[in-house]
Amino acid sequence: MEACMKKWLMMLSVALVGLLSGCHVEKTAIVCGKEWNPALEVVADTASEFEMKDPFIVQFRYGQNFDFAKLKTTFFEGTLANRGPEIWTHEVAVSEKMGVYTLQGKSRRGGLMTARELSRKKEPGSIVIEVSGDGKVLATKQILLTKNR
Repeated sequence: MEACMKKWLMMLSVALVGLLSGCHVEKTAIVCGKEWNPALEVVADTASEFEMKDPFIVQFRYGQNFDFAKLKTTFFEGTLANRGPEIWTHEVAVSEKMGVYTLQGKSRRGGLMTARELSRKKEPGSIVIEVSGDGKVLATKQILLTKNR
């Protein structure tokens, strides 16, 4: 009887852990970083301040599968409170099997694009990154590009 009770409690605890782990939903976010882990396909959120020469990767994490067909990433000059003119836009078709999209590029000099190259900004200053899906703004993030030290 005691063995049967232990098995029942073990099955119950396994089911509860499975249920709780399935409920974890990552928050929608734009993550910017310098370090890319190709094995996990994830960028480490290192900071919101980058030197112009730093490697620069932008990753949009939706927290669930995309429920839209087009994902648009736009870079603006300025801040969240005072957004300036558009610098450039990148639009890509996505599928419902995706939940993360990474924007990165290869530099002409080799390696990952720098913050200057990816943002297409020639001078240091604040920029706003906005991600939208099918015309609806999903997330925004402000970062600061600084002079090389």
